[in-house]
Amino acid sequence: MARTQSSRTPLSRQAGVLRTSLLLSLGLSPLACGGTAITASSGDGGSTAQAGTGDAGGAPARGGSPTTEFGAGSGGVPSYGGLPSVSGAPSYGGGSGGTNPATICANPVFNSVTKLVECSSGREHRAESLACTFTVPPPSAAGAGGAGDAGAAGAADALIDCDSDADCTALPNGYCETPYGNVPYRRCQSGCIRDSDCGSGACACNGTNPGRCIGAGCWTDADCGPNSLCALADGVCGPGSFQCTSPNDQCVTGADCPSGTCMVFNGIRTCNGPVCGRPFLIAESPRMAPVEARADWLDATLAPNPSGLTPVQRAQLAAHWARLGQMEHASIAAFARFNLQLLSLGAPSALIEACNRALADETAHTRLCFALASAYGGAALGPARLDVEHCFEGTSLTAIAKLVLREGCLGETVASLEALAAAEIATDPAVKQALTRIAKDELSHAELAFAFLRWALSLASAEARHEIAREAARQLADFESNARSRERERTDERLAAHGLIAGDALRAIHLAAVRDVTRPLLAALFDAETSNNA
Repeated sequence: MARTQSSRTPLSRQAGVLRTSLLLSLGLSPLACGGTAITASSGDGGSTAQAGTGDAGGAPARGGSPTTEFGAGSGGVPSYGGLPSVSGAPSYGGGSGGTNPATICANPVFNSVTKLVECSSGREHRAESLACTFTVPPPSAAGAGGAGDAGAAGAADALIDCDSDADCTALPNGYCETPYGNVPYRRCQSGCIRDSDCGSGACACNGTNPGRCIGAGCWTDADCGPNSLCALADGVCGPGSFQCTSPNDQCVTGADCPSGTCMVFNGIRTCNGPVCGRPFLIAESPRMAPVEARADWLDATLAPNPSGLTPVQRAQLAAHWARLGQMEHASIAAFARFNLQLLSLGAPSALIEACNRALADETAHTRLCFALASAYGGAALGPARLDVEHCFEGTSLTAIAKLVLREGCLGETVASLEALAAAEIATDPAVKQALTRIAKDELSHAELAFAFLRWALSLASAEARHEIAREAARQLADFESNARSRERERTDERLAAHGLIAGDALRAIHLAAVRDVTRPLLAALFDAETSNNA
C-alpha cells in the first residue's frame, strides 16, 4: 500500500522533490519512476518510500530489462561480480575457507608505541585494549570534567590556536596539531589515553602525544570470532577505524590498492576511491587542493554566530566547512574540464551554457564555505594550489559519460540532497542561507549531468550504452556499500544547527540520494533510450 504524503519522512519528501524536479527537467514523466524502475536495489536496501532511513528492509531487486543491468542477479547486485571483481585489488583466494593472508598474521611483532600487533603483510591488529603510554606525557586538563569537550566549555577563544601541547591544558588530554590541510597554524584538540575516553570509538595510540579517538566496529581480536582479527581499515572520506577482517577480504592495506585506499564495504575490505561529496576525479580518485591561510576566497556577506559553541565545537565546524570548501573548489576544476570535454564532443550550446553557469556557482559555493570555516576557526582560510596533472586522459564519449555518472549524476545529486537536509535542520541564519543556495545550485548541476547523459546515450552505440549501464550499476553498488560502512553515531544537535550532519543521519541522506533519486532516474533514462533504439 502506498504511503500517504503526511506519513512520509522529511528526508523521503525531499528526495521525492529532487527526483520529480530532475525527471521534469529531462522531459520525463514522474510516472517513469514507477513500477519496476523505482524498486531497484543493490543489496539490502529498504522500501523506496523510506529509502535511506535504515540499512535493512526489503524492496525486491528490479527485474527490468537486462540491457540496463540495474537488477541483474540476486538483490540487484550486478551480474558481473559486484565489488570484489571490479576493485582492481589483488586476489587472495578468499572465500574458500583456507588460509588467507587477509585474515592471518605472519611474523607478528608487538609495537609498544601503537599497542598493535604488526604483521609482515602490513596488517596492524589489536590483540588487547591497552592504555596509551607516551614519551612526552600529555598535559593535565586543568579543571577538565572528563573526555570530549566537557572541560573546554568555558575556555577562552585563545585556546583555539596554539603553539604547543602546553597551550591546550583546558582540554582533556589536550594536544596541539594542524587539524586539516596545510593550514600554517595549529589548533587544540582533545585526545585520549584509553577506549573509555572515546565514547563509542577506540583510542589509537601514537607514543608522543595523547591518542586519537577513531571509529570502531571491534575493540580487540576477541570481538571478531575465529579466523578474524580486529585490524585498522582505511576511512571512508575521513579517518580510519578498527574493523574485523574477513576471509573474503580483497586487500590488506592501501598498499595493495591502485587507489591507495583499502576500505570495509559490507564487512569485506576492498580497494576503492570513494565519492566524497563533489569530486574532481583523476584516475578514479578524488583530488582537492590543500587549505592555506588566505583571505581572498571569502564571501564577506556571510557571518555566522558562533556564540555558545565551545572551542572544540568551533574547531569541528571550521574543519567541516573547510573540507566542504575544498570539495566546492575542486568542483570548479571539474566543470572547467567538463566544459572542454563538451566542446570536444560538439555538444549543444545549451549544455555549454549550463556548464558555464555551474562553474560560476561552484566559485560562489567555495567562497561561502571558506567564509564559514574562517568564521568558526577565527582565521582566514582558502584553497591552495590544485594539482590538475593527468586530468584529460579520457576523451572518448564513453569515458566522459562514465566520469559524469560519478561526478554529476551521483556526486551532484548527493550534494544537493545533503545540503537540502542540512538546511532544514540548521538554525543559524547565515548557515541556512549558504546551504539553501548550495542545495538549489547543486540540483541544477545534477540536471546538467543527467541531460548530458541522455544526449550521450542518444549518440552512443548499443555496445557503448551497455558499457555505460554496467558502469552505472557498479558505481551505485559501490556508493551504497560506502554509505553503509559509515560509523554509527548520532549527529550532535549543536553542530547540526551550524550545518554539520554526521553518522546515522548522513548515512540516511546518502542512501536516500542513491535509492530514491539517482537509481530510479538512471533506470528511467536507460529504459527510455532502450525504447528509442528498439
